Amino acid sequence: MNKNSMAYKYLMILIATCTTVVYFIPYACNDFYNHFIDTYHITYGQAGDLLTFFGITAVIGYFIGGWVADKFNPKMLVVWSSILTGLAGTVVAFSTSFTILKIMYFLFGITSTCMHWSAFLKVIKNIGEDDEQGKLFGFYNFSYGLFGIACTYLILGMMETALAKYEFRGGMMIYCVISVVFGILTWIFVPYDEEKAKAREGADDKIDLKLIGKVLKMPITWYLGLFTLGYFLVRSTVPYLNPYMTDAFGVSISIAALVTNTLRSGMNLIAGPVGGFFIDRLKSSTKVVMVGGIGTLLFTIVLMLVPQQHNMIILLITVCIILLLFSYVNSTALYTPVTEARVPFKYVGTVLGVASAIGYSSDIWLYNLCGTWLDNNGNAGYSYIWLLQAFGAIMMIVMGLLLAATYKKVRKNGNQTES
Repeated sequence: MNKNSMAYKYLMILIATCTTVVYFIPYACNDFYNHFIDTYHITYGQAGDLLTFFGITAVIGYFIGGWVADKFNPKMLVVWSSILTGLAGTVVAFSTSFTILKIMYFLFGITSTCMHWSAFLKVIKNIGEDDEQGKLFGFYNFSYGLFGIACTYLILGMMETALAKYEFRGGMMIYCVISVVFGILTWIFVPYDEEKAKAREGADDKIDLKLIGKVLKMPITWYLGLFTLGYFLVRSTVPYLNPYMTDAFGVSISIAALVTNTLRSGMNLIAGPVGGFFIDRLKSSTKVVMVGGIGTLLFTIVLMLVPQQHNMIILLITVCIILLLFSYVNSTALYTPVTEARVPFKYVGTVLGVASAIGYSSDIWLYNLCGTWLDNNGNAGYSYIWLLQAFGAIMMIVMGLLLAATYKKVRKNGNQTES
């Protein structure tokens, strides 16, 4: 196959994209929530504790991941991230100790977020030329969504058939095998041209620790960070639809996991292109943010009002589809504000890094809080979770208004957002 052809480049991206299973492994406890709880005989709060351990190292990883990707070969970081996460996941699959689970989830933040994310983006960029980046990342987003759906059906299918007696442990092992295999395939087949990478090196690729003090004084950093936090408050509470369908509507755990994960992966396929289309059409990300935030808030309220009866499950799923479409559309607006606010080029990477750390910080506390609500309040705990989701939607709306005011000021004054 011609290595300069788009078909070859798409194939390389497809292979590399399969290494993103390193994120599916730690979040499997959320994706297959009821299976996980039943397998390890733990409480909702303890399940939240595990993701808190993961969140601590993951947030740190967002800060230093760019620096790590600069110091070491990005391709080999992706390879070793896949292999080490697969091995750590294998320990989780066979573990009977909650202490061991906590240690492995702490390590997941290092082997996935810290080692993989920034390095993975560099690998994807390196596969094509400058004028092909839009196509390459568009194909990555599309293939990531398809990969997520395929993994969901594969895992649930195996749990219900060949690996039924192993339940969650068997599903986790499938993830681990995929991680190790595609790590090795990336090492063998995916190219990485270090000379090309050096020629493209820019300030937007990483956080500059020397600029953090300056960036923290910039309003755009906090507006974007709190908008991202609001978005992830919504996105991180979506997995609780899984146990909600089981506990409140009497749906089987397998069907609940299938519906929830299909909706989440499906929205990754649909909402991103839809949001991008309207941002380009309206020439404004804040208009999309406002519509997405208001729609998310309204349908979160509708979600809370759906009667908890088995014959209402179709209505619940319909509400969830619309809710996720509105909320996931805002994923396209996570990175455009730095451009619209005319953030100086040398600050871009640091602003995005700090804002991402603020947004992703919910991983440290959200899952433990939601698990505690469910342990202490039973099905009533879901009302608190949906209220938290509504609060996230309100944050997106408020930050959208503040971002719009910032853009208006920048356009009027013609200056850059440095203070």
